[in-house]
Amino acid sequence: MSVLLGMSLPLPPLDEQRRIVGLLDRAAEIRRRADAARAKARTIIPALFLDTFGDPATNPKGWPVVTVGDLLESAAYGTSQKANDQGDGIPMIRMGNVTTGGQLDTIALKHIDIAGQEREKAELLEGDLLFNRTNSKELVGKTGLWDGRFEAVAASYFIRLRVKRALSNPSYLWAFFNTRYMKRALFDTARGAIGQANINAKELRAFRVPAPPLDLQAAFAEQVKRLESLAHHLDAAATKADAMAAALSAEVFGQPQPRVATASHAA
Repeated sequence: MSVLLGMSLPLPPLDEQRRIVGLLDRAAEIRRRADAARAKARTIIPALFLDTFGDPATNPKGWPVVTVGDLLESAAYGTSQKANDQGDGIPMIRMGNVTTGGQLDTIALKHIDIAGQEREKAELLEGDLLFNRTNSKELVGKTGLWDGRFEAVAASYFIRLRVKRALSNPSYLWAFFNTRYMKRALFDTARGAIGQANINAKELRAFRVPAPPLDLQAAFAEQVKRLESLAHHLDAAATKADAMAAALSAEVFGQPQPRVATASHAA
């Protein structure tokens, strides 16, 4: 208590304090609205999938049905080499870099020094799907779509799926894996102990998927691209608001001010 009460703090005039609080409140409101709009933009994608292709559980539009394996050029496990925190090598995409909704989150990255066939086996190209083969039972099968934002490799908890572009659009297959129907099917298929379940490449290839016309898949993919672009702009707005708040806090609290009072006096 004595340490706390003895701490010094900048004490601007009350009007200045109100101005600072107003700016911080404004930044927080920008962040809140951006988060809400971004979440809404991304919830449109599942609804758009159902509207365009119908519920895959019943296939009401009568599309031909194939196996996931029929649509894949390759399905390879990621690398099991250990990553580092020093930034040596290229980024490794790990489980935490794909959200439960299938979006990419690359804020926190580890790197790996990898070359040759091991790198080629695990490297990610634009349009590759990241299928999370091992996780808790409710999260097994969460699937991300790599957008080629930088060079990267997949970690061993992923199966990297490369789609035959003449048969399917990666955005379509990504959205299919993130439907409620498929998440339920993945949950029912996953094997293993509590807290650690698994779906292997053979089981993954065997899942059945409707195969709509390629031009319809491409039109859907273009709409997904526009929605994701909007979400990224909202991400940037939220980041800008955070930076504004951080800069203001640093300006106010980062440097000693001429007018100082102790905590006990300020109280």
